[in-house]
Amino acid sequence: MQFKEKVEDIRNLEGSLKRILLSGDAEAELEIPLDLLNLNINKNDVIIINIDKNKDEDYKNKYDIYMWGILYSKDNNISYISIGGLIFKIKIDLLYNVGDKLYIGIKFSS
Repeated sequence: MQFKEKVEDIRNLEGSLKRILLSGDAEAELEIPLDLLNLNINKNDVIIINIDKNKDEDYKNKYDIYMWGILYSKDNNISYISIGGLIFKIKIDLLYNVGDKLYIGIKFSS
């Protein structure tokens, strides 16, 4: 599943951890350590998010960030994915089951 999102806001959490608020195909929130990843994201930037059960073997050429997580909750058309303890909340009923391992690719564009 692919989503085109616009960065609405970036909020500081602890240390280099940020919460990115997104809107577009599906409203979403993503916790990510931007400074540690040496990434610069700004309000109104556009990102493409791809979520799939299958690992993309060409991920290094396609995405700026590639990670995996576990879909741990689905409630009222909101899906929650834990990525090593970081939370990715997306307001859509993903077509996957709780407990599924999901691969998340993120590509930045301007």
